[in-house]
Amino acid sequence: MKGLYLYLSHRPNEALGAADAGIALNPNFAPLYTVRRGAEMSLGRFEQAISDVQQAMRLSPRDPEMGFWHMGLGAVELELTHFDASIDEEQKAINTGYVPYTPYVHLAAAYALEGKADDAKSALAEARRLNPKLTVKWQMEHGPNEPILFDGLRKAGLPEE
Repeated sequence: MKGLYLYLSHRPNEALGAADAGIALNPNFAPLYTVRRGAEMSLGRFEQAISDVQQAMRLSPRDPEMGFWHMGLGAVELELTHFDASIDEEQKAINTGYVPYTPYVHLAAAYALEGKADDAKSALAEARRLNPKLTVKWQMEHGPNEPILFDGLRKAGLPEE
């Protein structure tokens, strides 16, 4: 929980330290690897972030958080500009029943950046239905620093404010 709190409060180095301490105590506790994923992604270490989430998936292949993990993997793929991989992971997240606004935000951005305007608009409409406060500014204030996501959301038509 400490690592998650630190990650969500935009302190990725501290979150990484907390996750590493937990992994040292119990290397089989899969959620710690997803905390690492977030911290590593915030620090621009995308390949390590992918490795961390894949480790969580290997450790707990039937975990009820699997949808969240697919969403996180899709977010990393988006920042790497692997739009097809991002779309695939976000669809997997949704197919597990993980349906808050976040996978739709990533889908909207990935579709927009791939030039699939209709799909981007549809995903963005669902994201805004699930989170009526959603704007680029709101996403920047409430989520991690994901420049490619922000660019994609602008291209998809999300208002700045």
